[in-house]
Amino acid sequence: MKVLSALPLAAAVLMLSACASVQDVNKSEPVFYGSTARPAQEYLSCVASAWKGQGVDFKQNEIKNGGELVVEGTLGVEAVLSATTWRGKTDAKLNTRRPSRAVTLSDSANLCL
Repeated sequence: MKVLSALPLAAAVLMLSACASVQDVNKSEPVFYGSTARPAQEYLSCVASAWKGQGVDFKQNEIKNGGELVVEGTLGVEAVLSATTWRGKTDAKLNTRRPSRAVTLSDSANLCL
């Protein structure tokens, strides 16, 4: 009987451990990397507009020297587009947990460079 009462607890722990954070996603290899002369906020505004047009649900956060667009799903963060400006050059990178989503997100990120 103890096994049956432990199953719901184990399932809950497993579900919570599957939730990814921005830090978790950023640890993965970028699926897109690019540079532009545009300031980070201008670049992110362009990508945000494109993603909104595609129906992508995201939030925008400020980070040192730039910002990031964070796409969340049912199991936590799915993708993070970070853009930082340093000495007049903006570097952008897209990290994602779901390769199937990477193409549509990176196409917009690339077109806005």
